[in-house]
Formats: sequence, C-alpha cells, structure tokens
Amino acid sequence: MNKVVCLLAWLLVVGPPAGAGVVIEMVETSSSGEGSTHKIYAQGQMLRMDPNMKGSIDRMSVIFRDDTLWLVNHDDKKCQTIDKESMEQIGSQLSDAMKMMEEQLARLPEEQRAMMEKMMKGRMPGGMGQESPPRRVETGATEMVGDYKCVVHTLHVGDEKVWEVCAASKDQLSGASEAMGAFKALSEFTQSLQENFSQGPFSSVINTPFYDMDEIDGFPVRVRTFDGGRLDSESILKSVTQKDLDESLFSVPEGYQVKSLADQMRGR
Repeated sequence: MNKVVCLLAWLLVVGPPAGAGVVIEMVETSSSGEGSTHKIYAQGQMLRMDPNMKGSIDRMSVIFRDDTLWLVNHDDKKCQTIDKESMEQIGSQLSDAMKMMEEQLARLPEEQRAMMEKMMKGRMPGGMGQESPPRRVETGATEMVGDYKCVVHTLHVGDEKVWEVCAASKDQLSGASEAMGAFKALSEFTQSLQENFSQGPFSSVINTPFYDMDEIDGFPVRVRTFDGGRLDSESILKSVTQKDLDESLFSVPEGYQVKSLADQMRGR
C-alpha cells in the first residue's frame, strides 16, 4: 500500500485545470532491480491509477472521485471505500478511546504504567497519543533527467529521508496541466485524513507525502522513495498523453462487493 501512496503523491503538483483527460505512464525500478510500468488516468476531478506492481498477487486499481477513495481488487471483485465523513467519525472515536486509555494508564503504579506504555508503543504505529514527527521539504540542486531539466526536492519526516522528487517546469511537458483538478481534489482529501489522524495509533499509517506537495513547483519527472534512509524505488516519467477518457474508467465495475473502511472497522 505504501507504494500506491507514493505513486499517487508524485502527481499532485501539476498546473491549472482543463477539460480534457490525460494518461500518464511512469516506469518504476525497485531496489532489487525489478522494473514495472504504471498508468494513471485523470479527467476533471476524477483520478484512477493501475499500478503494475511486481510480486503483487492481486490486480488493483485506485480510484478517486466525489471526495471518496476506492481501493479496488479486481481478482476478488471487492472494493474498499474511504470518505471524509466516515474518517471524521473514526478519528473522533479513536481520539476518545486514546483519551480513555491514557486515563486508565495514569491510575496504574508508575512501574506498571511504564511497562504498559513501552509494550503499546511497540505494537501501535504512531505511539500513545503522540503527534507525527515534524515534516520538512528541502530544495536542492538542478539536474537533468532524460531531456528534462528539474529541481530536486526532498521530504524529511523527523530525521528520516522519505522521498525525493525532481520536478521540471510545466512548460517542458505538453498536457501536464490537464490533471490539476483531480490531483488538487485528492490533495485536499488527503490533508483532511491527515488532520483526523494526526495523533493516535494510525498517525504513521496515514502519514503520506500528499500534505507537502504544494511546496513543489513543477511536474515530477523522477521520484525516489527511501526506507530507513536507503533507496527503495525510483520512478521515471515515460509519457504524458492528452485524450478524452470514458467515465466508466472512474467507476467500480458492476457486481463488485463494496464496503467502507468505517464498516469494516466496526466489524460489519
């Protein structure tokens, strides 16, 4: 899922919206040397990504439209949805649960409390009510990636380097500006998730790069992701093509089982 997040994130910095659709192809090479090609479709405020991920046992699509994220598994014919309203409800419930848990821990003897906090910190991403580490984007040198002149931007979360984007000016890429409507809507949606889960056990899971993309001026032509400070993958822009897209591309196929993340967390 982390790769899906990163593949979406690198696309959120294009120019002003327009009516035509766009198809974007990018080639990813993993740290092991395996390569794969990913396609992204955008039209209006609708977005779809079909990641061709090596080693994955399922064919997946990620669709965003109408302020809802759809995670589609084509092999199982199942779909999970994430929307703002349900995330606000879950965020509120988690916040209340964390507060209650902290009150209960406060009643324990100091030695038992320290032991419980240590155990739960190791099992719960983000820790016990701790805020996510601070984020910062640093602008670096100008490089050439293929025929594109681009500026390097690096995201750090705390002391860790998470990703690196080399962004070219939009005038170097015909059609890049057509996708802005969809990418901007997704960016705002992701920021809403970030706000709801900025604290608590899911903070690091929802800790995506989307929130910082407005600090980058240009279109990403190379994206590198890092894991523990080491290069994990590198994605290079292959093509950007303008074309009218069928709206069915941005819908869940008929007959698929659809469940919301909120319902699944409630055991429904």
